[in-house]
Amino acid sequence: MRITVMIPTFNNGRLIRCAIRSVLRQTHRDFELLVVADGAPASTALIVEKFAEEDSRVKLLAYEKGERHGERWRHDALQKATGEAVCYLSDDDFWFPDHLEVMSRLLTKADFAHTRHTSIVDALHVRGYAGDIRDRDIRQLMRKTKTNIFGLSFAGHRMDAYEKLPEGWSPAPADIWTDLHMWRKWLAAPGIKFGASSMTTGLNLPAMRRREMSAGKRLTEQRMWYEIFSDPYLVAGLRKTMPKTQDLVTLAAVATKANQLRARKPTLKEALHQVARALR
Repeated sequence: MRITVMIPTFNNGRLIRCAIRSVLRQTHRDFELLVVADGAPASTALIVEKFAEEDSRVKLLAYEKGERHGERWRHDALQKATGEAVCYLSDDDFWFPDHLEVMSRLLTKADFAHTRHTSIVDALHVRGYAGDIRDRDIRQLMRKTKTNIFGLSFAGHRMDAYEKLPEGWSPAPADIWTDLHMWRKWLAAPGIKFGASSMTTGLNLPAMRRREMSAGKRLTEQRMWYEIFSDPYLVAGLRKTMPKTQDLVTLAAVATKANQLRARKPTLKEALHQVARALR
């Protein structure tokens, strides 16, 4: 399955580097990356164009500042998309390497799907939000209240299903989250097949919790988490320690589980001994 990845961006500047790098390291290689710049400054364009020079799958779509969060530009960009499916990524979040692989499997059977929204709450804790869009009660909550069980970075859909919606991306009312406004259109459409995975496939660094941080500190923090979770054992540790509820998980517990998993992996010498014993 060919996937179009869309990163909308406005004024988060250098934070977009980690987002783009996390797309380029995906194990699912058949994708294009559309960076939709909603009146973003020239400095952001330079960053994206540098990536585009090195990888032809990266494309910058630059627009003047649009209404609200430039949602109409997202719809316009999808008219240029070449993927069978679309996955979204916020410019200050990042994915683990298998995110598109997981989403591809989901979207083979579903029109719209999501993985588990997981956030770094602070320097010590991570939270995975509970909920599954296949649950009728959850869908009702999302339609009738401001409950949103997953943000932009954890959702995707098929393009053929998007094209059948009465309306695609459009500016949301001021009192509704941009992504929730779009998700409600999927929830209201008849015959949509929903899919979900409880797996954590990326990390969200909520901007609302970082309002007091300078741009430099946010960049330093993002780079730190990106590098830390480039360790596959820490990713595995996070997934194994994440409860089914929305309880906070300490990053110390994640590290402990990662070290246990690392210790259990046999060395090459041990693996050869195991093979030799099996062949006796």
